[in-house]
Parts: sequence; C-alpha cells; structure tokens
Amino acid sequence: MLAVSLASGQALALDAAPTLDQANAALRASLDAERAENGAPASPLGQALLESLRFSAVQACQSRDAAQTACIVKIEAPMRDSYQVFAFSLDGSGWRLIKQSDIEAPQPTLAQAQALVRAHLDELGSRAADARRAAEYRELALALEVTALESCDLDRDSGAVECDAQLHSPGSGKGSKPMRFHLQDSDWRLLPD
Repeated sequence: MLAVSLASGQALALDAAPTLDQANAALRASLDAERAENGAPASPLGQALLESLRFSAVQACQSRDAAQTACIVKIEAPMRDSYQVFAFSLDGSGWRLIKQSDIEAPQPTLAQAQALVRAHLDELGSRAADARRAAEYRELALALEVTALESCDLDRDSGAVECDAQLHSPGSGKGSKPMRFHLQDSDWRLLPD
C-alpha cells in the first residue's frame, strides 16, 4: 500500500494525549461512575459486557480546544472491535473521558491535505514510465488546490478518516473526490485509491 506521510506543522505533536493505560483508566472510571449513578446493578451479562470493554490502542489524538482532546482509539468489545473517537480532558493529573456523542474525528488541515496530495501526485509522476504522463502528474501537483475537506468521518474498521475533498485546478475547474487520511501519532498520511 502506497502511503505518503506529512508530519503536522501545527502544535499537534505537542498536544496532550493519554497513554493507553490512562485512556483505559478513564474508560473504567466513566463506566464505574455511570453504574453508580444509575443505582441499579447491571445484569450479570450486562456487567460482564461492560467489564470486557477496553481500548486496545490510542491511535492518535488532536486538540479540540484548550480543554479537550479528541482521540481515535481502537476499542475491544465482545461483539466486534472497532475504531471510535472519544474526547478526553486532563483533570488535574489524570485523564477524564468526556460524555459526548458525535465527536468529530480529527482531520488534517487544508495545508496538510494540500501537501499530501501534491506529494502523492509527485510520486505518481516519478513512477510514470511515460514522460508525457509524468509531466502531467507534476503539472497537476503544482496546480491542484484542495479548497475544503467536508463530511469527514471515521472508518470504524480501519481507523482512517474519510473526507469529501473539494478540489480546484485551472485546467479542470472545481470538483470533489473522496479521500482517505490516516493519523498515527502526529503524522498524517494520504491513503491513495
């Protein structure tokens, strides 16, 4: 699989992020608090299901604001493992899981997406056997502009972030193309078609 990488130019590398142990401790604390709040003990099956939930990986995190960090995590569950986005906040010396639904997945900035697309097109140009085709890729790499990333969603099976990229090039005008990005630690990669 071809993957072009770009380290984040933002403060992403400096963003605070929980370790796997800290994320699991925050998950446990959240589940325990929810169980205590509801008062009624869960059924033995329900209790076993809750106890078996755990994160198996903290793939990457990106600050949402000064108080919260959104993390792509792999969660192990009895029925199916999947990637999900959870929000965490640093509470004193520990991490706290934020109860919130529909947390937006981290996504690259337009500048990062632009650099990834251009690097990918340059790479395609360097691999092209036909000199005319290679020149077309290089020209497109210089001219193509990523104007927006819309409808970015997390692929729960792969952990990739899928966006509808709005593109513009002087020769072709405006258009859109689905693009898949992968964030690992602070490194964004474009996952080509």
